[in-house]
Amino acid sequence: MTQLLVFKELLQKFYQKYALALNLLSRFAAGYITFYAANHVIGYSPLLNQAWAEVVSGFISMVFPVQALLFLAAVFIVLQIAYVSAYLAFTTALIFTVLYFIYIRFLPKHGFVILAMPVLYTLNIPYMMPVVMGLVSVPVSIIPVSFGIIVYYFIQDTAYVISTSTEDSINLYKLVLQQLAADTQMYVSIMIFAIVIITVYFIRNMKKDYSFQVAVFAGSLLNLILFIGVNYLMDINVDIMQFLTGIALSCLAAWIIQFFRFPLNYSGAENLQFEDDEYYYYVRAVPKMNVTAASKKVKRFNSHNSRGGDVMETGGQEEDIQAGSILKQDMDITARHDFEFTVSLDKDDLDEIEKIEKNE
Repeated sequence: MTQLLVFKELLQKFYQKYALALNLLSRFAAGYITFYAANHVIGYSPLLNQAWAEVVSGFISMVFPVQALLFLAAVFIVLQIAYVSAYLAFTTALIFTVLYFIYIRFLPKHGFVILAMPVLYTLNIPYMMPVVMGLVSVPVSIIPVSFGIIVYYFIQDTAYVISTSTEDSINLYKLVLQQLAADTQMYVSIMIFAIVIITVYFIRNMKKDYSFQVAVFAGSLLNLILFIGVNYLMDINVDIMQFLTGIALSCLAAWIIQFFRFPLNYSGAENLQFEDDEYYYYVRAVPKMNVTAASKKVKRFNSHNSRGGDVMETGGQEEDIQAGSILKQDMDITARHDFEFTVSLDKDDLDEIEKIEKNE
């Protein structure tokens, strides 16, 4: 645990030092991954299904905020579908327009959730998102999570219909809408993720020790139980090993996010009481765990023994070394017994040596 805290502090210092470059790099990665995933699923247009289009999209994402990236991703998907069917592309544009304006009206800062859901489904860890949103947000985050689920299943159903249908392009939009309306797995996912977000939110707000950690594991366990139960009752076939692996990885990812967000030291928790003219306050204060790599002063002394007498030389050189590191130095003993040694002294010892030097 201590090593993880030290690593966290090092990451924070590294980010603070290179914040501008890292922010630009993360925006580029988000844009590139988004458009790469879109090309991977519905890369119908030979012009857009190219590596240069994904790279250019990544650079555009570096300039514009996440809201603009969401809009560009929607336009990119519509253009890909337009290569197959103009009617289906028009229907897709209408659906995205409705979702986009509802999103802007209620949750303009949660665009990353809508973008992340299809990518997380591709990585088989979509179960992480409801747990994380329950930890860091409020229950209204159910809206962007649901939008992300709808976008993912719409893209999946569109790709399925285009690859299997023998109908002409005019009727494709009807088949896609029918497939989406009958997609039971989409409704199940929206319902379960909403329950998980609310459950995690209320558990992490409980005034109990380790409430955040309990919320992570409770949300992951709830995902597991509800999906297995609903899939069994509705006779939905799933790959059980892939499902269990996704749940485990999602739980681990959510725990890591929570740990690096703010780890709490419950052993130092205090219950405080104070009052003012109008209220009496009961406060539970839990300190954050912040561990930095400690340093200590090291002072080097050179000792030379000669036939005429012993001479002690103090160079007064000080170095900072990381706590826990071991300083090793070979000692070269000559015929005159000249050698160097390193001594680690406390501040009191250094002060006493300085007093002796001044008196001499």
